[in-house]
Amino acid sequence: MRIPCSGRSAEPTDGPSVKLFRNDREARFLERPNRFLITAEAENAGGGMLKIPCHCPNPGRLIEFFGYRGSDIPGAALILEERESGARAKTRWTAAGLYYRNAVVPLFSARANRAAEKLILPAIIPGVRSIRSEFTLENSRFDFLCVDRRETRHLVEVKACSLVEHGVAMFPDAPSERALKHLEELAALSSQPRQSRGGYVCHLIFVIVHGEPKCFIPNLHTDPDFAGALGIYGRAADPSPKKQTPGENQGGPVLVHACLLRCDSTGTAYLARPRIPVDLGHGKLAARDSGSYLLLLEIPQAQNIETGALGTLRFESGWYVYAGSALKNLSKRIARHLRRVRKKQHWHIDYLGPHAAQIRAYPVCSYRSLECELAQALEKLGGRGIPRFGSSDCRCKSHLFYFPDPPLRNPAFIELLLRFRHVTAFEK
Repeated sequence: MRIPCSGRSAEPTDGPSVKLFRNDREARFLERPNRFLITAEAENAGGGMLKIPCHCPNPGRLIEFFGYRGSDIPGAALILEERESGARAKTRWTAAGLYYRNAVVPLFSARANRAAEKLILPAIIPGVRSIRSEFTLENSRFDFLCVDRRETRHLVEVKACSLVEHGVAMFPDAPSERALKHLEELAALSSQPRQSRGGYVCHLIFVIVHGEPKCFIPNLHTDPDFAGALGIYGRAADPSPKKQTPGENQGGPVLVHACLLRCDSTGTAYLARPRIPVDLGHGKLAARDSGSYLLLLEIPQAQNIETGALGTLRFESGWYVYAGSALKNLSKRIARHLRRVRKKQHWHIDYLGPHAAQIRAYPVCSYRSLECELAQALEKLGGRGIPRFGSSDCRCKSHLFYFPDPPLRNPAFIELLLRFRHVTAFEK
């Protein structure tokens, strides 16, 4: 099955390349039942449609491609690789890549190491003469140990980055205790004197696999712990060109790199840009736990609900999206909203929570309150505002908006969230 899609080939190059996957079949994404399983659809030999279970080699959320799991948005064009005969696996096929915005996105996050070894390490470590993969040191294992011509030893960890929106690449797209552990281990090892046998130069490489990134920023919206730690322990090997605060991000012991791969529909990748600017200047924002949020509530049946000063209001069945902010203790505010019982009813939204079949929260760490801008964006998206709900202290008509259909199944809602996270959040 050949799916009509632009962007089948990477830009031509005469330089070195690496094979990341095979294109054995193409299909359309239907749903993602769990992190490691995708259901796809393709034509069978008789001309009908066949559902194909596929292994998903990237455990991230991948919301920009598939939507949120449980509220999947079908339609993404997938590239499938057939498992080798005799391989022990529950599925015959692997979702090796996909087509997105005129580009091919490889989904094999673990195979970023293959590209790093062949294409990236020689570009970022001058004079490297040996590269050893899967290097074990005490109770830890690192992706690479490299030795340069001066006998300096380099420890390297590699992370694949597929979240690239509005010119900003971010990692991770879901909380990653493993990434934080690796960063802390690198920081501890890099602080040892290099003259000693235990001394290392430590590197963290983010391999961006598609898009046109202008810079890389750690994802403080989905993993503020990692973003804050990277702001402390990291030092941008290629800093963002924007003006930095004197002394900021100058002393971190771990060198942080970002680079860009391009891949074609055959699975062949090359190094398009060995140096993408790295911006670690938002670590204090991540630690400050400040920002705004969207709260999604499903009301399963129409009912009258008492809402404090607003009196009793009629709520139709469907979805309600609330825009709020907390310039202090954002995570605690969100946790409070998600807790439906044993709390004093203080805000309008507190009265609605106990009647919701489900509640989901989406934080946007930011330097200033964005709740009014979020409310305006929700109204433009087609949401019907509940008059004066949550907006008694501003000029907005409402901060709560009704949608008859699940917003998470609307690509425009996903785009709204990504725009605020990748652009608006960093405006001061």
